Amino acid sequence: SDSFKLFPLMTQSPKHLLRRVEEKEANLSCRHGDSSYTFLYWYQQKRNSGSLELIGMLNYGIVSEEDKFKPRFNITGDATKDAFLFISNLNAEDSAVYFCAASLHSNTIPFNR
Repeated sequence: SDSFKLFPLMTQSPKHLLRRVEEKEANLSCRHGDSSYTFLYWYQQKRNSGSLELIGMLNYGIVSEEDKFKPRFNITGDATKDAFLFISNLNAEDSAVYFCAASLHSNTIPFNR
């Protein structure tokens, strides 16, 4: 029976994104199909780093971003369905794996922050 659901299926796109610095910008998307998840988080993981750094979050459509990532990283969308991460003025330091995560509640202690 599928009446017990642990978490929503998260879909990130594009799966891989390679940009030359001259291209200047990148746009990532994250979608899920469970509107009861009202918080959505974007994380960055640098190469050879075991930790995830919080970029920012959405609570429904309300955005909160970490100062370190402002103003080049811009989060938009609605946490109950989809969210977008737009990075402008790309530089080599932006090379990383980007994760999104959905939650029913606000996580006041992000992992490995």
